Amino acid sequence: MKQVTMRVKLTFAFLMTVLFSLALVGLFANLFLGRQFERYTRDKLQNTIESTVSQVTALYARDGRWEMASLDEAGMNLLTDGLILRVEDTAGTVVWDAQAHNNGMCMRILENMAQNMQSYQANFQGGYEEQSFPAVVGGLTVGTITVGYYGPYYYSDADLQFLQTLNSLLLVAGAIALLACVLLGAYLARRLSKPITDVISAAGKIAGGDYGERLAPTGNTAELSALSHAVNSLADSLEQQETLRRRLTADVAHELRTPLTTLQSTVEAMLDGVWEPNEQHLSSCREEILRLTKLVDELGALARYESDTLTLNCESFDLAQLARQTAQNCESAAQKKGVSLTVSGEETRVYADRDKIGQVLMNLLHNALKFTPAGGTISVETGMQNDTAILRVRDTGCGITPEDLPFIFERFYRADPSRTRETGGSGIGLAIAQAIAKAHGGEVQAQSSVGAGSTFTLVLPNHPHSL
Repeated sequence: MKQVTMRVKLTFAFLMTVLFSLALVGLFANLFLGRQFERYTRDKLQNTIESTVSQVTALYARDGRWEMASLDEAGMNLLTDGLILRVEDTAGTVVWDAQAHNNGMCMRILENMAQNMQSYQANFQGGYEEQSFPAVVGGLTVGTITVGYYGPYYYSDADLQFLQTLNSLLLVAGAIALLACVLLGAYLARRLSKPITDVISAAGKIAGGDYGERLAPTGNTAELSALSHAVNSLADSLEQQETLRRRLTADVAHELRTPLTTLQSTVEAMLDGVWEPNEQHLSSCREEILRLTKLVDELGALARYESDTLTLNCESFDLAQLARQTAQNCESAAQKKGVSLTVSGEETRVYADRDKIGQVLMNLLHNALKFTPAGGTISVETGMQNDTAILRVRDTGCGITPEDLPFIFERFYRADPSRTRETGGSGIGLAIAQAIAKAHGGEVQAQSSVGAGSTFTLVLPNHPHSL
């Protein structure tokens, strides 16, 4: 099926809307003007008839009797207006009759009126009609004046010409309005579709790997601005993910290279006879193998925690008690490094997987111990905030730069590029902690300032139905 561009669709829709509107306006305008003109014609006819009666009566008052010459002149003038005059005296005797005076002309006038009405309205029903009025002079009735016409109303040639001119003007105005609306519709369609075509172009470049492509602001249209912002945000996210992917590759290579290099050099030295395959050298190999095994196990655990099929063995327990037990397990490591470790907080009941939450706390404490120098402090606090369980691990370590802070929960990401064994670790602990927290419907938040330490906050919903 052939696809049509949005610009064409918008222009066509605008054109159809305008055509429908113009047709509707034209129809109602024609009906309204037609009715108004009909009312005007009826009123004009009646006024003309009444004026005719007054004029003919005035002739009697002037002449003192029905003068044939005066009636002849008046009657012939009225014929040009489509009115047929007949005058009778008080005895009912016809004094003057236009049909008797010039019947042929009367018939032509009536036929012309009928043709005019049929040409304007094919189903118009009309015919010859008359109105009779008493002629009163000085309070005395001196006769009867009868005015005949094509009724109930009629359009003269001048009236028809006016209506035709009016309809022509309406058609010309409609054509001009249609042309203007088509041009305006094409312009608006182009303005509306251009940002979308820009988005399509940018999305194509982003799909091709050009993550530096960005869209400029698109004016004051909220939806288009939101669309551009969404594409730019997508490009930012993909660019960050690409950077993390490349760094992940380098980090994985580094994590594997160190133990493999140690294994290779030790094994080659034993094969070449430089070293004897004694317990010391074999133990060194074993330590590197265990290190690799731990790395693989951590990666496997992270994959499980991030999986949608992760099973949580939830129960209700005291988070404060778990914090004290976990801190007690780390006490010897803290004393060995010369770091003060404290736990505070009242009973904090949560519904979660106790073992996995314990692993989160353990990972956070190990992370704090790695980066807190001798003489520093680490504090663990628990509590409730609006039906949400809170656990904070504060340290007075070296802190994290603002540039690195958004990425510390990415696997293998470490702000320290030196990646030493003493402070580097595998770079997976915080990623595992975050994955477990999210599996519980919570999260781990981080705040830090270089030189002032860091605070990691575990936020857990305290509702069983939220898991």
